[in-house]
Amino acid sequence: MLIAILLISLALIIQTIYLIYYKSQIKDIGTQLAFISKHDSFKFIHTQIKPKEIYQLIDVCNSLLRNQRKQNQKFVKKSEEINETIVNLSHDIRTPLTSLDGYLQLAKRSEKKEEKTHYVTMAQTRIKQIITLVDELFLYTKLENPDYHLQLNQVDIINLLNRRLFFFMDDFAQSGIEPDLNLPESPVYILGNENALERIYENIIKNYFLHGEGTLTIRYEDNPLEAQLHFINSLKESELVNFNQIFTRFYKEDVSRSKSTSGLGLSIVKSLVEKMNGEVHAELKENQFWISILFPKKSKGGNL
Repeated sequence: MLIAILLISLALIIQTIYLIYYKSQIKDIGTQLAFISKHDSFKFIHTQIKPKEIYQLIDVCNSLLRNQRKQNQKFVKKSEEINETIVNLSHDIRTPLTSLDGYLQLAKRSEKKEEKTHYVTMAQTRIKQIITLVDELFLYTKLENPDYHLQLNQVDIINLLNRRLFFFMDDFAQSGIEPDLNLPESPVYILGNENALERIYENIIKNYFLHGEGTLTIRYEDNPLEAQLHFINSLKESELVNFNQIFTRFYKEDVSRSKSTSGLGLSIVKSLVEKMNGEVHAELKENQFWISILFPKKSKGGNL
C-alpha cells in the first residue's frame, strides 16, 4: 500500500514538473513571437527540448513567419516598382508637356503666319504623344487585371497584318525602305480579337521604327497546329537589348528615356498574345533581332 502511494505521489510530481515545463515552453514561444513582432526580426522560434505538440506549434509558427516575410518582400518590391513607375511616367509625360508649352509660347509670340503654323503643328504632335502614353498606360492597367478577358472570334491574322501595314505606309515611304513580306495569300485563322491583334502588330512595327534599322522582314511559318509570324530586323548600333526584360513593363533600351515612349509597347504585346492563348518570344539570330508570335491555328470551319 505504501509503495502504491509513493508511486502515485511520484507520478503526480513528475506530471506537475512536466506541466510547469510545458507552460514555460508556451511562455517562451510567446516571448519569442513578441520580440520578433516588436523588432521586425528575421529570427525564427527555437527551443531546446521539443515535445511533439510543442514541436508542431513551433513548426506552424515558423511557417507563418516565412510566409509573412515572403509577403513583406513582395510588398517592398511592389512599392519600389510603383515608385519607379511614378518617376518614369512623370518623366515620360513631363517631356512632351514641356516642349508642348514651349511650342505654344513660340506660336503666341510669332508674328509670321508660317512660323505660327509650324509651332502649332509641333504642339499638336506633342499632344498626340501624350495621348498615346496615357492610352498605353490605361490599356496596360486593364490587361493586368486577371478578370479582364478578350472576346475571341475567328479572325484571319494575315488580313489584319496587311491592314495594319497599310497604316504605316507613310512611315515606310519616309524611311525609304519597304518591308520584306513572306506571307501566304490564303487566310490563316485563329481564335483571336481583331482590335488586340491590330494593337500587337502596331506595337511591334512601332518598336522597329524606334529601335531597328534596315529592312523589316515579316515571315509566316506554316505549322499544322500553330500560326507563326516572325518580325525580323537589324538593331541600331547604339541599341543594347536585355532579352530577359524586353517584355517587362516600362523596360526601355533607351535608358536615358530620351524617346517619347512609355516602355509598355512590348509588354502590352505579351499580355495581349497570352490572353489569346498564344506565345511571344524575342531573340537574336545571326545578328538579327527576332520577335516571334505563335497562335493555335483554327480551321475555317471552326475546329481547332
